[in-house]
Amino acid sequence: MTAYWFLLISALIVVIQNRIFKAMGLRRVTYSRQFDRRTCYEGDEVALVETIANEKRFPLPWLRVESLLSASLRFGHDHASNLDISSGQFQQNHRSFFSLMPWRRIRRTHHVTAARRGCYELSTVTLTAGDLFGLSADSNTLTFSERLIVYPQLVLPEDLALPPRSWQGDMSVKRWVVEDPFRRIGVRPYRSGDSLRQVNWNATARTGDLQVHQLDTTADYSVLIVLNVEDHAEVWKTINDVETIEQGIRIAAGTASHLIRNGMEAGFASNGMLVDDLQSVIYAPPSGGEAHLYGILEMMSMLVIERQMSFYDYLLLLSERLDRPTDLLLLTTHTDDRVIEAIDLLTVEGHRVVIKQLYPESEANAS
Repeated sequence: MTAYWFLLISALIVVIQNRIFKAMGLRRVTYSRQFDRRTCYEGDEVALVETIANEKRFPLPWLRVESLLSASLRFGHDHASNLDISSGQFQQNHRSFFSLMPWRRIRRTHHVTAARRGCYELSTVTLTAGDLFGLSADSNTLTFSERLIVYPQLVLPEDLALPPRSWQGDMSVKRWVVEDPFRRIGVRPYRSGDSLRQVNWNATARTGDLQVHQLDTTADYSVLIVLNVEDHAEVWKTINDVETIEQGIRIAAGTASHLIRNGMEAGFASNGMLVDDLQSVIYAPPSGGEAHLYGILEMMSMLVIERQMSFYDYLLLLSERLDRPTDLLLLTTHTDDRVIEAIDLLTVEGHRVVIKQLYPESEANAS
């Protein structure tokens, strides 16, 4: 009889604690996670900070936190001992176990290396809490909008030839030079052809001769960098040699950075797709300034290596879109007859075209 009552009371305790933990488990349990910055470059290390808090008087015997992240975000070997990582080719599953006393907050920082360019979202995290005996569990899925934009590595090959009028390193060549009406560096005597709008009347009154503003000169040089995501001429949509195209993106990023940070203009175009808008045409006209550069780099980060249209059709589209002579740098793995035909059309229309051939890593090393 004693054993019977003992079993009955034990079962009753198990049921009661189960109901209590099920009702109270995830109540007032908060979880947050965010990167310590919004952007970084390929290969940089960032910090992923997560905070778990039990903001009530009731303890949590166990709490499981599960999430999926891209396998390109590589966690350091010094991550927390209660973090179990199962990594596949594209995704990795994270599972952590906690025991939280009342009014307890846990904050931990993971050091993560962004191994590849891209746009990485923290997406969802599932919290699961249960009773002392693990008989049942209560789950809640949280959705996050946090993003990490990973810019491509900046690569500028030594053998890269920019379109005519460009310069590289310490070698000076001819550049188009124009007067900048917003940069005045002094006055000079009036010459035939000068606009009366540029007359400096104070200097004219002081010298007795007609004087005009002396304007500084700036280099009017810009390049549109065009990336072909096709890895061979007969490709349909899926790209097999992704690494060669990735290297092309790094060269495009390095070239754009080189031009803009040396006071010139750069643009970016591609026949690929953007992760947020698979239907939009990738085209950023040449411009200057740091803001424009980071806009281009973000566009390159969002680039999906899938063909939206053939490179031939894309070059024809560019010929319709470009309303003035433009210097084009084409980064491509191939130049078949149709591509050459489109390049000839661009040349006839007054555009200057330079082709940078992209090779697989094995061929590049052999050469």
